[in-house]
Amino acid sequence: MRDYLSREPGEGGAPFDGGAHLALPTLTPVTRALLLVNAGVFAAGFLLWLAGLWAWPERLLGLDRSLWADWFPFAPVWQVVTYGFLHSVRTPTHILWNSLLLYFFGTMLEGLVGSRRFAVLYGGAMVSGALAHLVFGGLLDPGGGVALGASGAVLGVVVAAAALRPAAQVLVLFIPVRLWFLAALIVGFDLFAVLASLRVGAGDGVAHWVHLGGAAWGFAAVRTGWIHRDPLRTLQLRREAARVARRRGDEERMDRLLEKIQREGMGSLTRAEREFLKRVSSRG
Repeated sequence: MRDYLSREPGEGGAPFDGGAHLALPTLTPVTRALLLVNAGVFAAGFLLWLAGLWAWPERLLGLDRSLWADWFPFAPVWQVVTYGFLHSVRTPTHILWNSLLLYFFGTMLEGLVGSRRFAVLYGGAMVSGALAHLVFGGLLDPGGGVALGASGAVLGVVVAAAALRPAAQVLVLFIPVRLWFLAALIVGFDLFAVLASLRVGAGDGVAHWVHLGGAAWGFAAVRTGWIHRDPLRTLQLRREAARVARRRGDEERMDRLLEKIQREGMGSLTRAEREFLKRVSSRG
């Protein structure tokens, strides 16, 4: 599982075999949608690449630090999302490993926390990975290339699943291991690669900071309890509370107006009070 930097297009494969449960899980809604979108974008990108038209879309939609510098202060902020749906079109292994890990661990995590919470976690890990690549990767590996791939978001999912169910067993090369060990192994490899790049003064063509940023988000989301919060549900509850408060306020004002009418008659109402009375009466 890795995010490619386009400066080394020939690099393929993945350093880690994705873990699998003993039984194939049933696809969950958001995971299915992500797999379909990633596959569709990959197919479109592959056709553009064959036609010799891929270079500019890759730079425009991938995570390109040089473009952020060239366009400053009008940064291409959309890249912190769009890069996560693009994969290397020069080899299918990049999207294959990400898809396998997303299939197994995405269905697991979505089943644990629900579709909306899973979607928020996935998006947060994607953006967190992009920011880590832009900030830390820019400081430590200023050359770099265009970062592509869902690996940051997927690793956020793997780490979050491991934090929620550390004792769950998965298969790695047909060897059962604890999920926490698999997650630690993947993150450990990325940390090793980052430290090695500091020593040799150059990266290996893999966007390790994207991985680490996504992993950090997945871990933090579980440890802080963010993963159990549903922002859409919270917004709905706030809107409902505001609606109830407005209705209660309208009822109290209506009571005061009715008392005023009883004491002083309809002619005593101001224009604003008449309009309020008409609005509330029409509402039923």
